[in-house]
Amino acid sequence: MSISPCSRPAPRLAGRVLLATAAGSLLMLHAPEARGTDEKNSCVASYDSSQELRRDQRLGRAREELRSCSRAACPALVRTDCIAWLEQLQAEFPTLAIRAEKDGSDVANVKVIVDNEVVATRLDGSSLEVEPGEHTLRFETDGAAAVVLKLVVREREKDRLVPVSFVSASHAPEGAASTETPRFSRTVPLGIFVLGGIGVAGFLTFGVLGLVGRNGESSLESTCKPDCSQAAIGKVRTEYIVADAALGIGAAALVSAGLWYFLRPRRPYEAPPNPGGVALVPGRDGAVLKWNGTF
Repeated sequence: MSISPCSRPAPRLAGRVLLATAAGSLLMLHAPEARGTDEKNSCVASYDSSQELRRDQRLGRAREELRSCSRAACPALVRTDCIAWLEQLQAEFPTLAIRAEKDGSDVANVKVIVDNEVVATRLDGSSLEVEPGEHTLRFETDGAAAVVLKLVVREREKDRLVPVSFVSASHAPEGAASTETPRFSRTVPLGIFVLGGIGVAGFLTFGVLGLVGRNGESSLESTCKPDCSQAAIGKVRTEYIVADAALGIGAAALVSAGLWYFLRPRRPYEAPPNPGGVALVPGRDGAVLKWNGTF
């Protein structure tokens, strides 16, 4: 009995199919193991990162990492610690109880912004979680000016009451204080000008007499040194002494004027009165010229 050539490759083809099937099965067996290794590495990384974030008081990020390493796919030892730490961290989270009023009535339509991040668009009565530290809180509602508060929130501080009072524009009191920054000024008494004048005069006197004394000294050196008379030498010496004294008096006067000015209390700035002048005022029988001001 003869075998046709076309039927001979069949055993080889079956062997290849069997080999491919075995290789695929082997890869499928190793794939879950590889995924499991990645899961374990991720759990350990979250485990370590959560402790660093917790030490840095970044409780929000630490809580995310603890939730990640508390999953059922994580090793039992890691998961047990993460679940316990997550409960402890939840107790450390400070919370704020915000109560907002507008014109004396409770209002819920309030946007809450913490450190430039919107954390709520409406108050529903629940507490607001924040991380420990200093925060800037901004509250906004329709028809009223925003309210900005700065708070230092402490760890484990629960349901700290934060009252917020809005005042609508229609209920703002008449004559309310302007939000413009007040201006202050210092008055300048006449004595400061007097001391300033004495100081300037002292420096001018020092300059003039010093120059005169220097010229006199040069003249003595060129004409009679070393046999100059005591009268001529005494004149030059007197000019130097008076110049030094004028310098000391001038410096003391200027320092006194400066201290007097800067140590005076500052007072709110008041605009000067309207300058005087002639005004045309209508009268019963015609226009009348009127002078406003003082002499």
